Amino acid sequence: MKIAVIGARGAVGRACVEELHKHGHTPSELSRTDTIDSGTKGVIVASQVEQLNFSGAIVDCTGLLPNTQLALPSVLKATDSPLRIPNCMASLIAQAIAPLHEQCTIISIVATCMQSASGAGWRGVQALETNNTNELFGGHLVGNVLPHERAVQEEMMIANDLKTIFGCTVIATSFRVPVITGHVASLHITTQTDIQKNTLQEHGSIDPRSMQGERFVSLGRVRIQKNTADLVVCGDQLLCGTAIPAVQLILGL
Repeated sequence: MKIAVIGARGAVGRACVEELHKHGHTPSELSRTDTIDSGTKGVIVASQVEQLNFSGAIVDCTGLLPNTQLALPSVLKATDSPLRIPNCMASLIAQAIAPLHEQCTIISIVATCMQSASGAGWRGVQALETNNTNELFGGHLVGNVLPHERAVQEEMMIANDLKTIFGCTVIATSFRVPVITGHVASLHITTQTDIQKNTLQEHGSIDPRSMQGERFVSLGRVRIQKNTADLVVCGDQLLCGTAIPAVQLILGL
């Protein structure tokens, strides 16, 4: 199957290209202005494009393509192209707490999100590595924590995606932290029914450096009181939150 990745040189695009290689595919690595090769059957959109004239399968990682259907493998099914994976923070959260929703039905989530520099793309990585963060992140990020530079938009995307997936109310607050890769979220969750002690299994490591390159979302600091749970989730948002689900969708896995 011939697949193209638009924005292949960005942080998300690079992760998608690497994941496709692991599945035995050599994708066409395109910029936003490149023409999609004839014979291409699927496109992963990893960078903002103004328009996309393509009749094959599409998976959007940007959240900016119009008329897309939200999908997340093993959590939220969808059938019609173009598909859109959730916001990367919402993707990690959804993967971690989907088993809780299946057993107890989540009715509300309060999320405090600590998001790494690569969430802003390759520019974010370079800004942090060169200690030149003011223009992109709106302040000095090295050795600091900043409100997310697009806080209102980011928090709305997280809340809307989690509401679509779980049908619950969501309040999200987002910060930018001086970490290259990996997002962390502290969650307060309320469910319809009481939560059993073994419903949420802790994985141990919940720091971004330990989770970089891991193919699962880690869960820890679980505290349960009847029908409420406080916990922390952590994962590699480029790989586990974005590239793995995008490739699974484009390949129909």
